[in-house]
Order: sequence, then C-alpha cells, then structure tokens
Amino acid sequence: MKYKPGIGLLASLWMSVGVLLAQPGGEGRWMNPEQRAEQQTAMMKERLSLSDAQAAKVLEINVKYARQMQDARQKNEGDWEAMRAQMTTIRQAQDQELQTVLTQEQWQQWLAARQEMRERRGNWGPNAPPAPPTQDKPAPDPKGKGKKDKKNRSRGANPNGNR
Repeated sequence: MKYKPGIGLLASLWMSVGVLLAQPGGEGRWMNPEQRAEQQTAMMKERLSLSDAQAAKVLEINVKYARQMQDARQKNEGDWEAMRAQMTTIRQAQDQELQTVLTQEQWQQWLAARQEMRERRGNWGPNAPPAPPTQDKPAPDPKGKGKKDKKNRSRGANPNGNR
C-alpha cells in the first residue's frame, strides 16, 4: 500500500485539535460573555468569600464588561494593539466598579488572585514582567554540610565518568 500524505496530515491535524481542546482554560474561548462572567463571578465568590448581595452586584458588573470585551474583540479582530488598548480601558473601568462593591481586604485579595492567575498562565506582551528564574538544580544545603557524592567528584577524569 502506498503512503498517502493526506492521511498523515489529517491524523496530525486531528491530534493537535485534541491537544488544544485539552489545554486548561481552552474551553473559555468558546464561552459567550454571560458564561464567562458567571464563571468569573463564581471564582470570585469562592476566593473572596463574597456575600450573596455582593455576588449579585459583581455578576452584574462582570456581565456588563464581558459584553464590552467581546465587542472589542470582534471590532478589533487582527489589530492587536488597538484591542489591547481597548481591553485595558475596559478592565480599568471594571476595576473601578468592582472596588465600589468589594471591601478593601477583598479588593487586595482579588488583586493577588489575579496576579497569581497571570503568573500561572504566563505573562505575554510587551509590558509583561520578566519570568522568575527557574531552578534546575536542588537548593544548596543552607549550612553547607551536605555530603558530596563520590561519583560526582572529578579528579581530572573524563567528564562522562569513564575511566
């Protein structure tokens, strides 16, 4: 049987779609503004211990701004700079309204939670702070009294460990 490149391409495409859909938060791309707002409000209610009255007001605010963000995405499709500027303006207005509903303590918790989410998802864009350094090696012994493994000591031997 001859190899058909179309079948391989189709299989690769099918697998990559599955991988993309399996990404955390991937389902959020397909939500309508109301669903996004409900999801965000539920998360805020849990993390910030919102009262039912606060949650109702926060949902109202989140729906309002989720719709505005959806409109901005559709209007500026392809023009990332314009969309980013508009999203920043919308988010600032949303933050001002949220501050009228949340206590000062809840607001600080929300800022911390939002920062944590940004760090988990990865900061993209020109204003993103540098990523924290990763540690590939275990942390050094704080007292410096750890024993060295004989295998890792080098006395001028072959770096591959061969004698």
